[in-house]
Parts: sequence; structure tokens; C-alpha cells
Amino acid sequence: MTDRETKLLERWRAERPMYAAWGNFVSATLTDAVAKEIRPAAVELFLRIPIRPRTKEEASLLAKAFRRGKPYTDPYNDIEDKVGLRFVVLVSADIKVVERAITTCPKWTAMLARDYEEERRQRPYEFDYQSVHYIVRSKDELTFEGVTIAAGTPCEIQVRTILQHAYSELTHDTIYKPSVQASPDVKRSAAKSMALMEATDDYFMRVREWLDAALAPSREVSAAVDRLYRSFTGLEPQPSPLDTLLIDHFGQWAKEGFEGDLKQFLNEKAFLADRIKERAPADLLFRQPAVLMVYWAIKVAPRSAPENGPLTDEELAPIYSDLGLARPAAQG
Repeated sequence: MTDRETKLLERWRAERPMYAAWGNFVSATLTDAVAKEIRPAAVELFLRIPIRPRTKEEASLLAKAFRRGKPYTDPYNDIEDKVGLRFVVLVSADIKVVERAITTCPKWTAMLARDYEEERRQRPYEFDYQSVHYIVRSKDELTFEGVTIAAGTPCEIQVRTILQHAYSELTHDTIYKPSVQASPDVKRSAAKSMALMEATDDYFMRVREWLDAALAPSREVSAAVDRLYRSFTGLEPQPSPLDTLLIDHFGQWAKEGFEGDLKQFLNEKAFLADRIKERAPADLLFRQPAVLMVYWAIKVAPRSAPENGPLTDEELAPIYSDLGLARPAAQG
């Protein structure tokens, strides 16, 4: 090992914990920002693979610094992906959501290092590797996980669709090797798969647009009860698949002006906030924003609302009791 390699590794071993903490900070900050933007949808469903910030292995760092013919004047500082993380989403439109979170965060500066859309505009007849890459650098010194992070510390963020991710995983460190590039069949097959991937993303987007239109009323109800649940109870909701089931069934009693009507109803029944808070720790139903929709539907249609619904008589009992109503079964 040469002296310059030894010096680079010594510095890396000393600073690697700082880079790991910076990666964790960026990951946590972006995940929270994305979650707020897509609420009430769950961020765990929006992001298709878990985010795991990764610091470069020593061998990989040495190879990039000294063995790949990179024109670095200061290899250690010029390498901007010593820590990196990857956001994988479903379709290309979702990339914009993550980009907004990246570019609006006040904790760092963000530089677009690679833009696949711009590359497609410049080379419209080529089908090649696609991904959006950003380099973010901390604006100020900060402390995270007990580690001090220096101002200007870089982190690479890749944002791609799940199809782009699959292509990258298949061809990573392979398709671009000289020995492989020499094969026209391999290059053509790779280009065809990329073209098919783009076409598939286009079809996915059309399906998404159709589904969004069909689901718009339910999503409006979901967003409304999410807002009101937070303001009415002061609790942070924990939406689960149950929330969707409740909206799908009880949402049919949400007519035009529903949010205003529900807000007035809750103002008149302010005691319900305490009932929900009392039960929420032990009962999933009362941690769902749509529990407000259940109260409303039973108030509007006490007999018909629960019919063929997702809740049992036992689960509905406290809601009827809170409203001073007898359950339909008990009414005979």
C-alpha cells in the first residue's frame, strides 16, 4: 500500500462514523419530509425498499480514488459518495415528491448530479441507465446520534423507480465493463430492456391516473378525517389497512360539505376526544383517523351504517354507547 493510500484510509477510518451519522440524519429527515407530503398515505408503502445509508468500503474507496482513472486533484474530498442512500418509489412521478423534499430542506445544500430526464431529452434515441442523483452537503455543523458532523459533509442520494432499480441491480458493475460492452448482443438486449422499462412506466402512470380519479372521493374523505383527527384528539394517528376499510365502507355517508359537517358534529360532541384518547393505546380502531367517519356514519344512519361493514357488534358497541344510541341488534 502506498503512502497516499495509507493516509487516505487513516482519515477515512477517523471520519467514517461522522459520515455514517450524516447518512442517518439525511435518511431520517427526508423520510419525515416525504411522509408529511404524502399524508395520509403511509410512507412505508410509498418507499418500496427500506432506506439504509451505506458508507463506502475501504477497498471501494481506494479503487475509486486511485485505480479508476478519475481526474481527482484531491481524491478524498472530491469523492462525494463516501456515504449514500437510495430512495426507490413505484413510478417516475413519485420521484418528484422525493426531489421536492431534497431541494427544500433548510439543513443542507442540494446539487443535482445526474438527471435522467435531461439525459433523455439530449439523447432521445438512446436507452441507457436511469436514475436521479443529488449531492447534499450540511450547511452548518450539527450533532446527530451523539456525533458531530462538520459543515460541508457530502452525501449522495439516488432516487429511482422500482423498475430502474431492478435494471440497475441486474447490470451494476457489469454492463459497463469493456469486456461486456464489446458484445453487441448484450448491449442491444440491455437497450431493449430499458426501452421496455420506460414503456411500462408510462402504462403504470396511465393506470395510476385512472385509479386516482376513481379513488379521489375516498382520498378526500381520508385527508379530511386525518386533519380532523389530529386537531380534535391531539394524537398522532397510526393509519393501517383498517383505516382504508373503514373509509371504503363508511365513506358512503360523506356527502358534499362533509368536512364542515363533521367538524361541527365534533364541536358538539367534544367529549368524544377524551373517549378516543382513553381507548387509543389499547385499541387499533381508535388510532385510525377514520374512526371519526365511523362516529359520523352511525350518527347519520344508525341502523344501516354497520350493515356488511368491517366492524363487529363488539367493536361498534362503544361507539354506539358514546353517541347514546342502542345497537341495531339490541333494538330488535
